[in-house]
Amino acid sequence: MTLKLPAIKDPERYVGLFVYDFGSHTSVGYTAGEISILRSSTEHAAGTAYQIYRVHEYGGLELRGVMDERLLAPEAMCFLRDDPATARGDFDFLRQAARTTPIPCLAQIELARLYSFKPPQVTALLYPAASSPVVGQWLNRVAFSGGDFVYGGLDVHLQYASADGIRIASEELNADLDYHDRAAEAVLAAVDHAFQR
Repeated sequence: MTLKLPAIKDPERYVGLFVYDFGSHTSVGYTAGEISILRSSTEHAAGTAYQIYRVHEYGGLELRGVMDERLLAPEAMCFLRDDPATARGDFDFLRQAARTTPIPCLAQIELARLYSFKPPQVTALLYPAASSPVVGQWLNRVAFSGGDFVYGGLDVHLQYASADGIRIASEELNADLDYHDRAAEAVLAAVDHAFQR
């Protein structure tokens, strides 16, 4: 079965957002949280969600199916350092980068010293697992090269969240407004729209 999409003007702005196939039509531009709202509704639960992963140079979209359990599951990238000042530099770099180039998802960073991590100075970038592809693209775009060692994924988030140590600083990153969830009423009232943003 071929997915029928409406003609998309400026497809780059939809990278990281979602397409929802309702069966009778598709709609472009949902966030992961909004897909969860659709999945929770009796009327629209049977639809299929795809994430817009990449736009090719000829304008075609690369879509990836998304499992429900990954939509809002937390994921982490941890950048490890021996030196506290260098780790603080990583934290400050990401904070400043998001101010000038907003990250394309809701995310936060934390600076910590964790006893079970080697090296122990950790800058953690926390975000929904479904946003992993666009987080990587954003890190490349802002030219971030932090960490002597870098680990990422769902398991890394679990290890980070349960690790003993000291959380030194935390900040929610400046996110692109297109990636903020709307209220459930607004999402459900607009299901017949071809574009959500």
